[in-house]
Amino acid sequence: MMWTWSLNWGDITPRIVIGTCPMMPSDLGRIKAEANVSAVLSLQHNDCLAFWSIDYSQMHQEGQKLALTMLRCPIRDFDIRDMQRCLPDAVASLAGLQAAGYRTYIHCTAGLGRAPLVVLGYLTLVERATPDQAISRILEGRPGAVPAWEAFHGARADLVAQFRRLIERRAYDLYQQSVNSSAVEDWCQAEAEILRSVLFNSEPSDELTRT
Repeated sequence: MMWTWSLNWGDITPRIVIGTCPMMPSDLGRIKAEANVSAVLSLQHNDCLAFWSIDYSQMHQEGQKLALTMLRCPIRDFDIRDMQRCLPDAVASLAGLQAAGYRTYIHCTAGLGRAPLVVLGYLTLVERATPDQAISRILEGRPGAVPAWEAFHGARADLVAQFRRLIERRAYDLYQQSVNSSAVEDWCQAEAEILRSVLFNSEPSDELTRT
């Protein structure tokens, strides 16, 4: 069956909402009023915008008129490698909005793949929920969500490889302090702490579009 667009959303946490994309600038007024959000994070790639004839510059201007904080972190749909590569930036962007207290509407096109993937990354890597806890919470608010697990695990592995020395150093500190009962627990805690810190303090890359 062909997917048919309609403007809809679901609450995942008190300050995270996953929904479909606004097709017209006027849709932002409804999103702000009915979803009661203060920020919109778009994950739509330029290919999506072109296919659906969406002018993001007009969206951004309308969002500003409505006093919405508008961010965009493009991720190509159905492209696991691009999802894996872009996920850390998108999670960091969402983490920044959450840290600033924004109730955030995050969307791709259907709000079923890329947006749930980013929320999955945020809940596990920043909020330190288990993957099972995170996907359960996502599915409660967005029952049709199908995040790409391959991209999620790949992105996490990339981050661990990139920051391995920091993780090793922190794991050794935990071992020295006898914080946990095993080296495995030391590593898991160190990995969680370092990845959370990295995503909270990362600078936006050139891929992160704010206009």
